[in-house]
Amino acid sequence: MYFKPARQRSLAERLFRHVQDTTTDQADDTLEYDLSIYSDPALAVEEREKIFQRLPMMALHSSQVPEPNTFATVRLNRTNTLVTRLKDGSVRALVNACRHRGATVVTEPQGKRQLFSCPYHGWGYANDGSLKAIGFAESTGIQPCAARNLVSLPVEERHGFIWIVEDPKGSINVAEHLGPGMDDALAEYDFGRFHCYKTHTFEFPQNWKVMMDGLIDGYHVQFLHGKTISPYFYPNMMGIEVHGHHALWGNPRRRIDEILETPPGEVPLDRYVIFGNLISPNSAMVLHPHHIEYWTVYQDPKDVGNSFLQLRYLTPEKEHDERGHEILAKNWKIATDAIINEDVPVGNSIQASADMPFTGTVILGKNELTNQIFHKAYRAYMAS
Repeated sequence: MYFKPARQRSLAERLFRHVQDTTTDQADDTLEYDLSIYSDPALAVEEREKIFQRLPMMALHSSQVPEPNTFATVRLNRTNTLVTRLKDGSVRALVNACRHRGATVVTEPQGKRQLFSCPYHGWGYANDGSLKAIGFAESTGIQPCAARNLVSLPVEERHGFIWIVEDPKGSINVAEHLGPGMDDALAEYDFGRFHCYKTHTFEFPQNWKVMMDGLIDGYHVQFLHGKTISPYFYPNMMGIEVHGHHALWGNPRRRIDEILETPPGEVPLDRYVIFGNLISPNSAMVLHPHHIEYWTVYQDPKDVGNSFLQLRYLTPEKEHDERGHEILAKNWKIATDAIINEDVPVGNSIQASADMPFTGTVILGKNELTNQIFHKAYRAYMAS
């Protein structure tokens, strides 16, 4: 069970009521915006400064660097980043570029090592980023010093994730970024007990906000996923907890009918509801009985109409038998097929519309509450 009894009961009461009344949670009003937010190159530059360089990025799961001396490389918005776990268990986030000539120091996605050697000229760095050795130091006239250490980024480990601010001069406070409501919810999930089963990065020809809109949209399921996902769920029905710029929601499966007569909260909801989470500005999580889909979306800094989507599967077990692998492979295929074959083509068409000059404004309905939360958070970040 993902939730403590009080939240379990509160969500069950809300979802039972929606199923019985054929209703959904709604915003107070509609929200209008211009499609140019998906295509304006100047706006993309402003986003980099006010969002991707300033805010904590939910960069990777703690299990990707599970023990001292392990490391993982991860893409932030514009920065190839080396994340290491030190002997004392703390983590470091380092710009993965040699301070000699800028070559990539570590090319492997993950591993275990205390010392990293640049492949170009052999400069050696400890896993805390400190420069330890220089090839033929006598003839270079350079000695190891703090000024030549790998550039360090603000980093914090919280709720089973490693959060990074891309600007080395920035600061990080994940609890403050999340606010007390979402911080409490993530603590309740206890994601630190999970393990990263699989990860993959996709590239799509659409703005990062188009992709985020699709990941958190519950309104489109009946129409876009009519033959694949929709038959298992009540359409246009979400019970939503709003936590500032973030949100937690439940979308009831049709099998929830089996427990509607039980006292709310008595039966765990895991089998009867799919729970989702918006972690602004660019992450979403979907909680399934066997695994968690953990999505993070970044800009393509070279093309406002392109984006990178990182998908990770988190599982409560570290090891899996043959049947477990089969279940996870099946669910991975369902999730990626739905995204690639159904969501992406529509998202690409939205991007094409955003590139046209006279499309006018578009509008989010009251029932598109999670998308409204995302866009309001985006506006707040951009206005800051």
